[in-house]
Amino acid sequence: MDDSFSIKVKLETATKAVKKPVQRQTALCGLFLSQSSVQGSAKVVRIPERLSELVVKLFEAEKIECKSSQGKLVLKDIYSSELWDRCEELLSEFANSNLTNEDARRFLRGAFWGCGYCSNPVNSYKVEFVVREAENAALISAALDALSIKYSRKQRDESYVLYFKNGDDVSDFLGYIGSPSMMMEFENVRAQKEVKGKVTREVNCDAGNTRRQAEAAVSRIELITKVMNSGLASKLSPELREAAKAQMEHPEASLAELGQMMDPPIGKSGMRHRLDKITEYASNL
Repeated sequence: MDDSFSIKVKLETATKAVKKPVQRQTALCGLFLSQSSVQGSAKVVRIPERLSELVVKLFEAEKIECKSSQGKLVLKDIYSSELWDRCEELLSEFANSNLTNEDARRFLRGAFWGCGYCSNPVNSYKVEFVVREAENAALISAALDALSIKYSRKQRDESYVLYFKNGDDVSDFLGYIGSPSMMMEFENVRAQKEVKGKVTREVNCDAGNTRRQAEAAVSRIELITKVMNSGLASKLSPELREAAKAQMEHPEASLAELGQMMDPPIGKSGMRHRLDKITEYASNL
């Protein structure tokens, strides 16, 4: 089974965006601080099974015992590690409202591993984070604020949901957390959808113009027939009689096409003027 778009983003950010120790540590802090819970003497972190092996290795690089089981990571002795020192540094940044742009990006990278989701752009544009604790939601909110990403917040059952649907924000977010190839795929899909939407609008516009043109022709023919069946027909100038005949014989033709049938040919505005004169006669009957 192919990985979802969201899982592909997580796999890319867990392999290409954590090469330096500070990148790895801050991302792991984001994962840990955004949605960890206590299970006995250990900490438990929920994470997609497909991502578990990669993240276990990242924790082990921090000399933290980590085991994966059924979509959960069980961590031991994290409070005596250098990673916890980094967690405290980040928490201090959050508390003092001086979280840097770079730390916000790295924090959200890790938070996204555990509680984030990005929809397939073919269907919709959306990134969301779902957490159980208000404190965790506040940290993610602060990180999004640091990156000037506009988001909405709501409660779903017993969870807090932070999400945004603006295409530019979603694209920027993918770049911020270190997923350039998926950002490119997102932009390609978005460009295709925009081109398709433009073509559809133009087709609808053309269809609308054709319909309006046909309706106008029917209306003109009714008025022209009224004039030609009246005593006024003989009083029309040769140019107007020629225009009336062309319109009645070619109801599907545009004004420009009708103008070319005149002798000599005239332009669209000239043809409209002649037909307007005939309909003016009809309105006086």
